[in-house]
Amino acid sequence: MVLKNQEGMSLIEVIIAILLVGIAIIPLLQFFVTGSTFTAIARHEVTALNFAQELIEELKSVTSKQIGVARESTETGNSKIRLASDAGNIMINDLISITAGKGEGQVRRITGYEGSTQVATVSPVWDPDMAPDATSHYLVCGNGSILTGAAQSGSVNTVKLAGDENGKSDFFKDYYIKIAGGAGSGQVQKIKAYDGTTKIATVEANWSTPPNATSFYKLYRYEYKIEVPVATENLKTIKVTTYYPSGGSLKELSLTTEKHKR
Repeated sequence: MVLKNQEGMSLIEVIIAILLVGIAIIPLLQFFVTGSTFTAIARHEVTALNFAQELIEELKSVTSKQIGVARESTETGNSKIRLASDAGNIMINDLISITAGKGEGQVRRITGYEGSTQVATVSPVWDPDMAPDATSHYLVCGNGSILTGAAQSGSVNTVKLAGDENGKSDFFKDYYIKIAGGAGSGQVQKIKAYDGTTKIATVEANWSTPPNATSFYKLYRYEYKIEVPVATENLKTIKVTTYYPSGGSLKELSLTTEKHKR
């Protein structure tokens, strides 16, 4: 039997239907894109907050005498830093990190210290025109603590961290490592694998200048600063600020803690 008078959609009706569906889908797609963006920002914010808290917990292991704001010095040369008037517990071979202000990001080894003037001598010398001054905040710590250390060795795409670093494999995976002094200074790489037994971190791309046993490093999830904005007779306020991406720019998140002078 032959069916007659069958009716279907014309080409114009099909085109109109597709246009209507497209008009309905576009807002939904925008909703999903916007939702994904907000989710990514929230994830960065939470991770940055956790990282700041991690630094705060690490800072509890040092005394108030090991963290502060440098002072102007009459010492000549590019290997000196005059610490705060209450500086103490400073040991030869300790590391000193400039955590904010002039010279920020540099890590050096303390090779001499004059307790009466609070002047420390470091090695290697500070970067040209980047010697710390009265705007510089500093942290003195042991090797392999507060995410700072002296490398043991390196290769074209690895660096062997300090022996006291975390022993859990892949603990530093997706961290960034900055060579903050010595061979390869100034380079930044992302860690793609970490062997907690050997302390060897493998980075995503080859170093232009491989680090070696003269190199110092800093580890971080996000860029950060550690400052001492307030220091009274018996108390220091420590401020940790982390910077995370948000909508194509950087936002900052700050936490503070207090350290009683002792």
